[in-house]
Amino acid sequence: MLAGVCRAAASRALERAVINFASGQGGNGIFGNGSEFDVGQVSSIEDCLITELDFQDAMMDVNESCKKGDGEGDAPSEESIKGDKKTSTAEIDASNLKYSTSSDPPRESNEKSNSVKPSDGNTTDDQESVLLPIQSEIGEQQGEVNEVDVAIVGAGIGGLCAGAILNTLYGKTVGIYESHYVAGGCAHAFERRLAFADGNTANFVFDSGPSILLGCSSRPYNPLRQVLNAIGQPVEWIPYSGWGMIENPGKLNEKRWKVELGPDLFENGPLKQFGSSRALQEFQGLREVTRKLVDGAVAIPAMAMRPGASALLPLLRYLPALIGLLQQGPELTQGTFAPFMDGPLYKVSDPWLRSWLDALAFSLSGLPAARTSAAAMAYVLYDMHRPGTSLDYPRGGLGKVVEALVKGVQQGSNGSTVNLRHHVESIDTSPDGSKIVGLTLRGGQKIKAKYGVICNAPVWSLSDLIKNKRAKVILNNNNPQMEQRKPRQSWHRIPSTEKFSISENRQISSTQNGDSFLSLCDTAEMTGSFLHLHLAIKSDGLDFRNMEAHYTIMDRSLSGDSGYPFPDGPCGELNMIAVSNPCIIDPTLAPKGYMIMHAYGAANEPYDLWEGLVNSSQKYKLLKEERAEVLWRAVESIVPDVRQRVVCSLVGSPKTHERFLRRPMGTYGSATEDYLRDGSTPIENLVMCGDGIFPGIGVPAVALSGASAANALVSPFQQWKCLDQLSQKGLL
Repeated sequence: MLAGVCRAAASRALERAVINFASGQGGNGIFGNGSEFDVGQVSSIEDCLITELDFQDAMMDVNESCKKGDGEGDAPSEESIKGDKKTSTAEIDASNLKYSTSSDPPRESNEKSNSVKPSDGNTTDDQESVLLPIQSEIGEQQGEVNEVDVAIVGAGIGGLCAGAILNTLYGKTVGIYESHYVAGGCAHAFERRLAFADGNTANFVFDSGPSILLGCSSRPYNPLRQVLNAIGQPVEWIPYSGWGMIENPGKLNEKRWKVELGPDLFENGPLKQFGSSRALQEFQGLREVTRKLVDGAVAIPAMAMRPGASALLPLLRYLPALIGLLQQGPELTQGTFAPFMDGPLYKVSDPWLRSWLDALAFSLSGLPAARTSAAAMAYVLYDMHRPGTSLDYPRGGLGKVVEALVKGVQQGSNGSTVNLRHHVESIDTSPDGSKIVGLTLRGGQKIKAKYGVICNAPVWSLSDLIKNKRAKVILNNNNPQMEQRKPRQSWHRIPSTEKFSISENRQISSTQNGDSFLSLCDTAEMTGSFLHLHLAIKSDGLDFRNMEAHYTIMDRSLSGDSGYPFPDGPCGELNMIAVSNPCIIDPTLAPKGYMIMHAYGAANEPYDLWEGLVNSSQKYKLLKEERAEVLWRAVESIVPDVRQRVVCSLVGSPKTHERFLRRPMGTYGSATEDYLRDGSTPIENLVMCGDGIFPGIGVPAVALSGASAANALVSPFQQWKCLDQLSQKGLL
């Protein structure tokens, strides 16, 4: 009888969830438009992802119905699932409780946890992969305790790198706990399975985040590749030579040119074409004067990093490079690029070159060059123009990088796991607050951490995660007075306008004014947010030979709109749009005859426009359509008839980032001036990693912070021994 009650309640709850989703409550719905690929044009990421939550709500209804003893009911009919149109991409098998609209099976409430099972590279549609988390036996009952050596909050790239190193190189039992239903944080990938009119289905693989990487296919390797090498998890990289630039798309003054990587190609190409007579000399001088910042970064591997008082010990292995860095001082090695843009160390005066450097910087940090990390800028200026350089794309998409890191966490016999849909409610401490003892998950499950906790959550979340008042006092410079603190914002509304502008200068860094550790986290300046457009389109008739794998579209030109009553340029509101076009080099991401494209504005969408909007409201829907027009315009500059080719479209807003990635205000990350110097905290066995910790934003940067955090939870002797072993194997 109980089984019958569950089945009936499931039928009603699932029917309600599917009908709500299909009819467009919270979005536009996803039903067919009569095309060959009979699936509607999904208008937002939430339209798909909200369904995951609907399903979980539905399963909660199932459990409640079981408790209340509700009677039998009919399963939803085929018509009720499909609605008025021919075909639905929502496929429900009510008997098995499978949900395949998105790539991830839902978690049934009160059931077992979701752990990631890496695929073997031969995953079929019906098998589980890193994008399709499976059930594990980890308990989730209130009061139940699981013990690990190290617990990690968040499965972003930083957390995954830390976990993979601790598991593989140090033999620790690691538990990573992630709220989202996919691993990877801002760099995660996701699939959409769409239905053909003939009943067949095919998968489209989308990257949610960054689409340009360097230093993965050839030496010197970036920190991400170094970590992958160290944990023995290879990723196949596709190198390519550059990206396309389009300025003023669709206008009379439209410009098209290409950025090609390698020695002298930039200097003899766009710099000569667009810069003044002094541009070449200034560019070469800039590369020369910043070279010392690069030498240390190239010579010292990521695995030699650790935070805190013992940071210098493993660096003694690389004494010449270390001495060079120490001679330059932290103001340069961890400061901004301003002294190289505006003096006293160097000055760039050519207008076009300044705009170009701002564009490069904005893609790295969400800020102008003068406010971007000097180390990051110096490395990019070196890496883009060295012999043998290339851009790199992981075959199969960025999800393959995440999958490799997940394998690194879970390989071997240590019992380490990546646990998805496991929201961390608190980082737990000893009664006196002086030591971290573990985590509490939503639902009451306790995780005991023998050696400590690594927090890969955004820095602004730490205050909410620490519940013990005594621990907060320790993090607050032993000051019991807790003030209400708000983070700074990079974007500000221009008075008497509907426009926003970025703060181009900041005179005082909060990391230099004696604030407490907790205050540094709470008040760190937030850069802007994202706007995304993911597309699956028909590719018939398109000439891939004349297309680039990546484009940067400057909607109002590289220099911006001179008619604006305030500074515009490459850092202006939704001016710089990236368009990833990876099927040009990796056709495996879409079925034959189709391709995927991803247009996005990173850090140039102000959150203020979205604050307070309800995701299911008409106002929210209309704002998405309005704001996404610049993204459509960017894609149309590459595929003019793209709107006629679309079989699936997804718009993601700052609210999407805030909700599903738990990024406060959907932020791109911390401002450079507010990066924490390293991941150490006043509580010895609590370590931070992620884009709020130096070297900051970007996949290689957070991989470095993850490696440093992992090393913090072993002794310097163990780290030194690990470096010996990696060196002997040629992995450094």
